[in-house]
Amino acid sequence: MEYIGYVNTAYYIEQLEAFVLSMKQMPCSFIYYDEKGNGQRQNWKLFISSLNSNDTAVLVSFDNAFCNFNEMMFFLKLCASKNIRIISLKDSLDTSDVFFPKVSTQNTLNVIASMTVTKGQAAFDDFQAELLSDKFHEKKLKKYRMVINMYNAGYSIKEIMSRTGYHGKSNIYRILHMFNVELEYPTMVRSKQPGVGVIMRNL
Repeated sequence: MEYIGYVNTAYYIEQLEAFVLSMKQMPCSFIYYDEKGNGQRQNWKLFISSLNSNDTAVLVSFDNAFCNFNEMMFFLKLCASKNIRIISLKDSLDTSDVFFPKVSTQNTLNVIASMTVTKGQAAFDDFQAELLSDKFHEKKLKKYRMVINMYNAGYSIKEIMSRTGYHGKSNIYRILHMFNVELEYPTMVRSKQPGVGVIMRNL
C-alpha cells in the first residue's frame, strides 16, 4: 500500500517543483521521472509495472501523464482491476475523495475531456477515427442487410444494384456468399430463331 509518483518533465516545467514537493510530503516511496527527450518513456513503463494492488498512483495531471486516450483508458482499467487509488494533483482528483472531497463528478469528466484536447489534435483524432470507423462499419452492415433482404424477397440482381449503389454483379454475389445465403442461380432458357441460336437468362 505505497504511494508511487510519476512526473513527465516535458510539461508544466514551472510548476513541477511544487508538484514534486507535494508528492514527497504524501509521502511517495518513489517518484518516476521521464525527461523531455525520452520518447520511449521507459520510466512510465517502470511506474506502471511497479504498481501493486491497493497502492496509490500519484500524477501531476492526466495530460502530463498520458500521451493519448487509449493510454489513459489502459491506466484506468489497470487501476480498477488492482484497486489502485489515483491522485492527480493539478486536476484536483482523488478516487478516494480524501484530498479533494468537494470535487464533483462533472470535474472528473471535464478532466478526461480536456486531456484529449490539450494533448494535441492527434490524441483527439485517434478517438474520433475510432468513432468514424465504427459508424462506417455500421453503415456497411446496413447495406449488406439490404442486399440480403432484397435478394430473399425476390428482387433481381440489377434491382439490388440500383437500390444499394453497388457496381457489378460480383459485389452482390460476394456479399451473399459472405453471409452463406443460399443462391438461386439464373435459369437457362433457349429460344430458336431462324439461323440464330439465342441463350436468354432470367435475372
